[in-house]
Amino acid sequence: MKGFLLQSQYVQFWSTHFSLSNSTKRKYVNALGRFEAFLLQEGFQGELHFDRFHASRDHSDRSLPIKRSVIDRFFQYLSNQERMTESLLSATITGLKHFFGFLFDMDLISVNPMLGIPTPKYEKTVQNTALSMEECKLLLRAAIKRDPFYRQEFVLIWFMILTGLRISEVRCLRRSKLNLDTRIVYVSEGYKTTTRPVAISEDLANEIARYIDHPHYQNGANQGDEFLFHDNGEQFPYKKVAKILKKCSKEAGLTRIVRPHDLRRTTGYLMQIGGSNPIDIQRQLGHKDLATTLLYVPPLIDLAKILEVITPSRE
Repeated sequence: MKGFLLQSQYVQFWSTHFSLSNSTKRKYVNALGRFEAFLLQEGFQGELHFDRFHASRDHSDRSLPIKRSVIDRFFQYLSNQERMTESLLSATITGLKHFFGFLFDMDLISVNPMLGIPTPKYEKTVQNTALSMEECKLLLRAAIKRDPFYRQEFVLIWFMILTGLRISEVRCLRRSKLNLDTRIVYVSEGYKTTTRPVAISEDLANEIARYIDHPHYQNGANQGDEFLFHDNGEQFPYKKVAKILKKCSKEAGLTRIVRPHDLRRTTGYLMQIGGSNPIDIQRQLGHKDLATTLLYVPPLIDLAKILEVITPSRE
């Protein structure tokens, strides 16, 4: 009987006609697999038909649709599993809600047993991956030591720490969007990007001026339309940025490998300890919701949990 649900016409139709990413579909199929295991433990036999799932007590020749009580017992079954976490329980319920909701919308079942069942919320552990001021200095020194002349890695890391731009925004940034006289960067491209001006310091502006005047940079220059951080005129691959940070982290003697997003968190942290208020940090990072910004500044995480109810985070 194993596979009676996963190989059923219900699942085949759902899998064929609903557009989901492969990773999401795998999670939902795993949720259905857990539901199938539960039904087998319950002693399910025969052909699967959700509209004729229960025998009628009043009429022996009639059957009834699957009841909410089956779902309730399933949740109890899950809660007794040793390896069942809150996140896995939430994913399982989400998968079943999606599956039964689709079948109901397609008129393949007459009753949606998941109707009205809320998806449980669970608290994700928020890691503070921001670098300390001392770690920033070590990382920047390592970058200069690796390339004391062109210093592209040094400028890249300093720029990311100071601006807090997303890695996609940094990779898409063209030199024409940078005004070194006013020290303003005009951000308009990248994933989740909110078009906005971002200020840089005078020291960084002077370093960028030196950097873009270097012969290595000029080899890939295109009258300002080139990427500010380019590889012989080509856009920096994400993997190259990650590789640079990995090498600099090791050569700086840090106890962990710094990731691109850690530098963005560092911006928020350094702005906070420098006295900036959350609204200013939100604008700098380009967050749509303040609750997202507050997750970047460790002492305010409790307030973030409150604000998430009002303005759900989208990053």
